[in-house]
Amino acid sequence: MACSAHVEEGDTVAVSVAIEQPLPDSGWGIGITRGTILQGLQRDPYHFERNGLYIGQGRTVFSRAGIFRASKGIAVNMTDRVFSLPSFHDVLEGEIFLQNLPSIATAHALDPQKGERILDMCAAPGGKTTGIAILMKDEGEVVAVDRSHNKVLDIQKLAAELGLTCITTYKLDALKAVCKIDGLSDMATSNCSKNNMDMTLKNSDLPRSHENRVSSVMAEELNANITAGENVSIEKANERTYVGKADIRKNERIMRNGPGRNQSQGGRVEKSKGFLPNSFDRILLDAPCSALGLRPRLFAREETIESLRNHGNYQRRMFDQAVQLVRPGGVIVYSTCTINPGENEALVRYALDTYSFLSLAPQHPRIGGPGLVGCCELPDGYVEEWLRPGEEELVQRFDPSSSLDTIGFFIAKFNVGSKTCPIQNL
Repeated sequence: MACSAHVEEGDTVAVSVAIEQPLPDSGWGIGITRGTILQGLQRDPYHFERNGLYIGQGRTVFSRAGIFRASKGIAVNMTDRVFSLPSFHDVLEGEIFLQNLPSIATAHALDPQKGERILDMCAAPGGKTTGIAILMKDEGEVVAVDRSHNKVLDIQKLAAELGLTCITTYKLDALKAVCKIDGLSDMATSNCSKNNMDMTLKNSDLPRSHENRVSSVMAEELNANITAGENVSIEKANERTYVGKADIRKNERIMRNGPGRNQSQGGRVEKSKGFLPNSFDRILLDAPCSALGLRPRLFAREETIESLRNHGNYQRRMFDQAVQLVRPGGVIVYSTCTINPGENEALVRYALDTYSFLSLAPQHPRIGGPGLVGCCELPDGYVEEWLRPGEEELVQRFDPSSSLDTIGFFIAKFNVGSKTCPIQNL
């Protein structure tokens, strides 16, 4: 937040904490610029020698200019500290995994059972995924997907550290989680994950020996279709003679910069084309959000009403995918780490008004507070509807200012009824 002038890379510097001070308008602030260092408390033994609450010495990784240009990274490697509290990073690896209280409550709200097939749609970094697997006693299957190659590797690493074997990971965009089956053709079916085929067969009433034979035949047909598709692709590739400028620029960029971050960490990540409808017992959608509940939170940019509404639209599209993937009689848990009702209560209103076979379910344990009832008219005249009376106690809203002292968070749990009910307002 602040740094003395003329600091260069490799310099030994004193590090002080920036202390918030009460402002005349009853708020709190720091009121510093990049060249200002705060005065610490007088009970600090180094008060008259150093400005700020001194916590130790370190060696700079960047110059002063570099520190304020970099958007992330380590600016100072601490060498001598006045405190002895260690970081929990890599402490008791494989034995514990630190999580925020609302995140722990989310896995419990899903109430996973042994032997079930569960989907975590936006699983990285894997804390809730592994929590679900532990609650299932590592019996069943937890399918964890994320659209980032390296984030999927992080999930795999955490699962391995905790010794969990029921977690299957894929690289997959949650907006494309439902595989496309156009006319139920063989080639279209081959686009779906092979695991979906196996799951469908295992859930049938066929005798075990017959089930294995059918599974083998379908696997052979699946491989044949995929091979045929690959051959067609190769033939088309051979026919292509024109190389566009975009391809040339891409190849030049790869030659200049290397293969890119997605391959930088190594490791194998399997890609998925999606899953069959009604193929999961329970689904967790911990949706990407505005993250207004996180703390500490350093905003790279300011959120606007328009950007917050875009988050809500994005989350609805993901929720639509979850509704298709969960089986009748199953459960969907939706959660965010934001306090914005447009991404929380408004999503619940959308879900209940759109899908008549969904209903809010009680959550256990219940730790957070009630949801928001009513509506809000936005500046452009759009009315954003939230919960209705009686629904507020069926969701959990975690307020950072409450006595629980947690991050801002939201959890809603839905029971899925018979999908023969009509879908409204589509």
